[in-house]
Amino acid sequence: MTVLVAYDGSDDADKAIERAIVARNEGESVIVLFVIPKAFIKALEAMPSEESHQRAQEFVNAAVRKLSQRGVTSIGVVREGNVAGEILDFAKELDCSMIVIGSKGAGKAGRFTIGSVADKVMRHADRPVLVVR
Repeated sequence: MTVLVAYDGSDDADKAIERAIVARNEGESVIVLFVIPKAFIKALEAMPSEESHQRAQEFVNAAVRKLSQRGVTSIGVVREGNVAGEILDFAKELDCSMIVIGSKGAGKAGRFTIGSVADKVMRHADRPVLVVR
């Protein structure tokens, strides 16, 4: 089995990596998934798709190196599309034991709310979700 970590290079995502190490069962590997939002790709039409994938892969590679230094077997994957949908689909495809995702606050109530991606993943996941702040 594996634990899926939704990763975007943010502080919350780094905290999610740390929690995944602790929350996983002994022997479980960690998959670090970076989803490039379709809207982001459209907004950056001047930037070649390969370049946005390369930058995302650099973030993922750094996270995988951190995990490796801690003795955790891991791989990094970059996909593009609807962020919450890709996280849910990938977790189902790989039959992950858990999804770990960072929380994102919004507006004045930021510390009391969960970001839209984390909220959608929590509401629609068919497996445990750990939201980290």
